[in-house]
Amino acid sequence: MGLNQQTASELTRLGERIKKTLNAAFAELPLQAHTINGLTQFLDYHRSNSQRVFNAKKAATGELVLLQLPGIKALEEFTSKLQAHISASNHQQLQQVCHLFAKSIKMYASSHADLKRQLQSLHEPDVDEIPHQQDKRAQLYYAAKSLLGFSIEHIFCSYILTRQSPSADFLQEIALISKTGIKRQRGAPPFVQFYTHPHPTDFTQPQLLTLASRIHSNKFTIGIASEFSTAGLDQAYSSYSPSNSGIVFDELPDAPRFDATFIFNNPDELVNPLTHKSQCSSTSISIKNPTKRLTLLVLVDKAIDRSSNVNVGCYHGNQKVEEGKLNASDMWTERLPDFPELRVINLQNPHNLLNQDMKMQAKVEYLLNYANLNAEHFVCYLMDVDFPIWSATYRIYFEHN
Repeated sequence: MGLNQQTASELTRLGERIKKTLNAAFAELPLQAHTINGLTQFLDYHRSNSQRVFNAKKAATGELVLLQLPGIKALEEFTSKLQAHISASNHQQLQQVCHLFAKSIKMYASSHADLKRQLQSLHEPDVDEIPHQQDKRAQLYYAAKSLLGFSIEHIFCSYILTRQSPSADFLQEIALISKTGIKRQRGAPPFVQFYTHPHPTDFTQPQLLTLASRIHSNKFTIGIASEFSTAGLDQAYSSYSPSNSGIVFDELPDAPRFDATFIFNNPDELVNPLTHKSQCSSTSISIKNPTKRLTLLVLVDKAIDRSSNVNVGCYHGNQKVEEGKLNASDMWTERLPDFPELRVINLQNPHNLLNQDMKMQAKVEYLLNYANLNAEHFVCYLMDVDFPIWSATYRIYFEHN
């Protein structure tokens, strides 16, 4: 009979969940086990199955994860051999996703091989197209840059999702949005920073923040981080638009290129999934202007992460979803066939992407310092995309158990 689109979407999310679980398990293994040969020797595990696990862990999409995985018995053996080397919670998650994978095979196919055949027929990749995805995104970037007369070199976003208290109705969301290398040609639209929260009634202009600034936890605020913004940005503030939640800036006359970094504190928009019947929470960034690179980091409270599965997607436009009613199973209709890689990282690891870039590292430390928070209380997810698709939204979302 074959797989319909809804079933394929469910399998895609399962594959993404398996990839997330594998990455979390590998984050606990010593570096010697982070190669095919190393894993084979470390676990005394069959080499071909080690290669399949690595292929699944690195697969770009959820379907490809399922296509690369070894069989159920080999997965069960892998899970068993890992038990002594990873935390109980990660081992339990791995057992659970293996069980769901086995259940899916029984439900939708006659065998693992049959499920693979069905997935391949539904999502057969065009081999000639895959290597050129970044080239196509680059072409769109340069075309949009020329058309609009506006471009950004790098958008770096860091979101922190934490609990105000265990019983609170809302999460505390603290976000840093940093845009570097902003270039606006004469006649182009003004620089506008958008957000989703309604303006406070007493709002007049964004605050100017410094290293000494600290959060006002119970109040929605917008601030300009002076250390990471071009001098005079606060003076260039022009107006705000209550209808579309945006703050507008005039041209900086002596800065043909400029940087702008904002910090948002949002205490009353994202419902707490541990106290609310919400099925899904998300953080997202919309590419309003042609952008050369996007880096999105989400730090999520470990208590929330333990009861959630994380996924990533690229979507048409910027659909506003009523809070508490976001449902991952409804999101596939707007999803674009572009699959950014999501990585679990340790902020203390000197070899991770952030610690190799001193400016990004400093911005994360700045945000944590502003929020009075300790990085050790969070699980960190990172997405890095060259030439993100103009007018698309990149979303990291959490499905809550």
